[in-house]
Amino acid sequence: MPRGEKPAEPHLPNMDLLRTQMAFACENVTSEPGGPVTIQNIMDGIAAADFPAPTGRWFAIFCFFSEAPQTVPNCRVVVEDQKGELIAQQVVKDMAFTPENPIARNVVGFHGLSWPYPGGYLIKFIANRDDVLAYFPLWVQHVPSTGEEPAPQESAPG
Repeated sequence: MPRGEKPAEPHLPNMDLLRTQMAFACENVTSEPGGPVTIQNIMDGIAAADFPAPTGRWFAIFCFFSEAPQTVPNCRVVVEDQKGELIAQQVVKDMAFTPENPIARNVVGFHGLSWPYPGGYLIKFIANRDDVLAYFPLWVQHVPSTGEEPAPQESAPG
């Protein structure tokens, strides 16, 4: 490289041209090559009797559309608690958008994740260094196991 020349900047994706089509959790996903994707049991929360609460297998689904050809690098899905503490993370491949294929679907499996305590969690799709492209909440609540007395409820003044 001749003196005084700067190295070429890597092409940065244009996030203004990226749209989120879907972001949610489900219990199971099946697909056939070239066929439809079947999503089973969409989840908006998890019930557990004890904490930390281990879960079996579940999936975070994120789908994006790009108005222009581009590649979005350094993608990952993270699970954070209400304080922003990282609970889990899965790295996923870079998203490549072309005129022939302007959609990128990410099905990210989590196996055996243990929720430390009841409350709200955020499931985030992050790209580049720290750009949050999409997120959704997931509520983890305590549900008494069979034989456990439910907490008394206060009645409203009448």
